[in-house]
This record gives sequence, C-alpha cells and structure tokens, in this order.
Amino acid sequence: MTELFLPTAVLRPVDTVPAPAGPSGTAVAIPAPMVATVGDIAGLRPRRRKGDGGEVPGTDVDAVDALPHAEWSAVAAWLKAGKAVTTRRARLADVAAFVRWLQTEAPGVELLAVTEDHLTHYRDTIATGTARAGLARPGTPLAASTVARRLSSLSSLYGYALRRRIVAVNPADPVERPEVSTVGTTPARTVEEATALVDGAETIAAAYPADAAAVALLSVCAVRVGELVALTVGSVAADAGHTVILFRRRGGKVDRLPVPPRVRALLEPLLADRSPGEPLFVRKDGRPFDRWRMTTALRRAATAAGVDPTKLTPHTARATAATAALDAGVPLADVQELLGHASPVTTQRYDRGRRKLDSHAAYRMALILGGGA
Repeated sequence: MTELFLPTAVLRPVDTVPAPAGPSGTAVAIPAPMVATVGDIAGLRPRRRKGDGGEVPGTDVDAVDALPHAEWSAVAAWLKAGKAVTTRRARLADVAAFVRWLQTEAPGVELLAVTEDHLTHYRDTIATGTARAGLARPGTPLAASTVARRLSSLSSLYGYALRRRIVAVNPADPVERPEVSTVGTTPARTVEEATALVDGAETIAAAYPADAAAVALLSVCAVRVGELVALTVGSVAADAGHTVILFRRRGGKVDRLPVPPRVRALLEPLLADRSPGEPLFVRKDGRPFDRWRMTTALRRAATAAGVDPTKLTPHTARATAATAALDAGVPLADVQELLGHASPVTTQRYDRGRRKLDSHAAYRMALILGGGA
C-alpha cells in the first residue's frame, strides 16, 4: 500500500500515514484541512470557561480532535467546507454528539465504518431518550426537528466523504427521518410585550447601548442571534437612502436588511469613532457578545419594561416578530424575506398568532355547546 505524505502546512502531528483503500480498492488521499485542531477553524474557537471568548463548547472540539487521524481529517475538512459560521457550529455540535453516542453504544466501530443500521438505532434512541450518550439531558427525547437536523448533518458528512472517495456509500441516505411538525414550537410573546421590549431597550440605552441596539434588532428585524453576534461596525451601511445591515445568512448567502429609524437611533452610538472591522456588539470589557449575552440583553430590557423575562430568548424574539407580522396580514413572501428562510414552509410554522387562535373553532364550539363556556 502506498504512503500518503501530507503537506507540511498541516499541523496535525502525523508525518506519514498509510492511505486507506477507497471503494475501488485504490489508495485514497486523506483530506488535508490545514489546521492542527478543529478549534482553529474560523468560528469554532473552543470555550473552556465562562467569558473566555470561546465560540463553541470545548468538549465538542475535544471529542472530534480525539478521533483517529483519517477520521479527524475528513471531519475537519467537512467542517471547513461549511460556508457560514453558523453551519460549522451546528455541524460540530451534531457530529460531536454522534461521536459520543457511537463510542458508548457501538464501541470499536469507526466513524467512517458506520452503517445504515447504526444510524437507524441512533435515530430511535435519541428520539425516545433512551440513548446512553449524545443527549444534553439523558432520558429526555429530542424533538423531531432536532433528530432530523442531526441526521441531515451526518448525511452531509458521509456525502462529503463519499465525494472524496473515503467511503463507498452514504449510510445516512436510506435512513428515514421523522416528520417535522408544520407548527412552530417556540412560544411567541404578544405584540404588546414586543412593543414594551423595544420601549425597554430605549429605557436602558444610556446605560447599556449595546444591549439596547441588540434588543431592537432582535425584536424589530428578527435577525438570528448567530447572524447578530457576527456583525461588525462595517456591517452597518447606507444604501439608496436607507440604513442597512449587511450580513451573512445561514447557508452563506449575503443579505441586506433595512433598519427602521427607531432602531437606527439605537445603533448610532455603537458606530462613532470605531473601525469597520470591530465587532458591533461588545461588552464593557471589550469582549464580543455571544448568544448568551444577547439573552441577558433581552431580559435586561424586559425587566426595565415590566415584561416577564422568564424563558425569554433571542429565538423567542424572532418567533414573536414572525408571528406578529403574519398575524397583521404581512404577505408570507415578505415575512419569508425578513426571516431569511429558504422555503415558505418554514415561515408558515409561525402562522399561529393570536388572531388565528381567537377565531379558532374550539371557541365557537364552546359557545354552541355550553352557552359561552
């Protein structure tokens, strides 16, 4: 068998590696991701302690870095292939969870030797909460959408390995995925609460300008938290008489979103005397915001406005904006554009607002059967 010599730029501590046999029996070139650890990939800096600036759990980075060289190289190259930071982070979380599950449920089975049967069993155990590893909360089943996303990530990994001729088939292709509900499960707040949140943002603007601007963008513009934390000062620009933010959507597409005057007023203090490459949202000590710090900003504004901050998250704010827009009669295509959804089916999951519930037939049946019960 021939030997594969990796480029000297690859920092992984391996000098000479036997090339594995491909589907046809010929030697296969191991991918060369050109990094020493997946933590060196843009957007995947490991978080070892609170506030250290890490972007992903260090344990996820460690789980992948512990893989044998050929498997590690394939996973690292696949992670790097993701165009958007949010894609890379989701992929890392999903493959790290599967690696833990595989090591516990099928010890001795290599990641690149997984079969359809392994993946079917993986689907069943995480969907029922019976998996002994790979669950954030052991014993708690994962939502159908999460199970489907994990299988999609693994299908992407094995599809990449198939393209690179590392595996002969994609074992995830034939695995049936659970049906995902067409009704969103993230609870939406009322329009009155959303209005109060923006009022609360203006209340705290003098003391916490970054918090105020973040809350306004979350509540009014429905930006994903991953997109929000990636904004720089240069992301805010003037275009055709509008103030816009330029950012990269999930999947890598660059988009622009107009900023209404009320939101722009809260953004302006973050732009003065700062260079375009600086993170737009930073703490007082200079560290950039992360998704947890965005949640703190939301709850700070909620407290100032007298809104219950319990379970208030960036995704709740996004769901509230989407639900309110659809409930107010904004065309589905326009809301889809606001949210950056690739498919209108995803946007329709938010079509569950108060007006739709107020007129539900269940209330009418109560009147028919019980005189207003």
